[in-house]
Amino acid sequence: MNVREPDWAYVARSLLKVVAIAAALFLALSAVERVLWLFIDFDDERTAQVYGTAARVANPDKRLFYGYSDGGGLLGTTYTLWGEPRRASPGEDGTGYKIVENRFGTVRAPSLDGPSGSLDDAITFVEEDLGVDKEVTERARKTIDGLPQTLNAVAVVEFAHSMTTERLVAFNRRHRLCGGEDVSYIYAPSPYYDDSSGDPPLNAVVWNRNMTEEYIQPDLPYQCETEPEAALAEFRRWVGLLDEEDDLSEFELNYAWLTDAAKAGVVHGLVVDRWKLADLRKLLDDPEVRTVHLADVAFDLGEIG
Repeated sequence: MNVREPDWAYVARSLLKVVAIAAALFLALSAVERVLWLFIDFDDERTAQVYGTAARVANPDKRLFYGYSDGGGLLGTTYTLWGEPRRASPGEDGTGYKIVENRFGTVRAPSLDGPSGSLDDAITFVEEDLGVDKEVTERARKTIDGLPQTLNAVAVVEFAHSMTTERLVAFNRRHRLCGGEDVSYIYAPSPYYDDSSGDPPLNAVVWNRNMTEEYIQPDLPYQCETEPEAALAEFRRWVGLLDEEDDLSEFELNYAWLTDAAKAGVVHGLVVDRWKLADLRKLLDDPEVRTVHLADVAFDLGEIG
């Protein structure tokens, strides 16, 4: 049986054709992309303003710092937020969280669909206008009293009744509290989710003025007792940027949920970051405070040294 030798010249010509076709396709796609960028407005800035901020609103269990875009491409835009888990202990190495928006406006952000862990539990406990419950308050007081008062804590301060901006400013003045990156406002608690209803779950709306792209800076000039006024104004400004067509589902938010929260403008609780237990303990003596939910505690290593 004779075995024919391959026609190497034919093989070489075939390979050259494949390479030529691949190169032509690459050049064609590059040309199309350049044309799209010339004639179609792919707004990376809006991706950052809308979806970068929505990710921070829906994920208070993370400290999400600065973000950056890959510049966009033919298939979509990738916006990466750099952050770390929100814990009472010193910060960890940062992690990149990706938000991908395709050319049809569909957004994917698999690691940013809402909080998890103990802070998620603490936020979930908050409901609207549950009122004063002395037993609940006393349980929180005993829990905090049983721990060293110098511990740092990540916690949720739950109000007995919804707080208007005016009442919250008065609350700050009573306790000499200033606004800062360590205080975020719960404008809407997460509603009870009934998986038989067919409606998608919704995350709580948690806000701090440094969540919008314009304010991601280390020297943001927070106000003191009157920070709730500035925070609400900035929240309403951001909600005003949204369109009903914005795909917020990946963050378990939606346009109506956010606009309703902005219109109501009331605060149901505070997410506080690395506060001393002693300072949280004092708030329990105020009748406006229903309870304090501890999410994490840690020793301040700087004080130990």
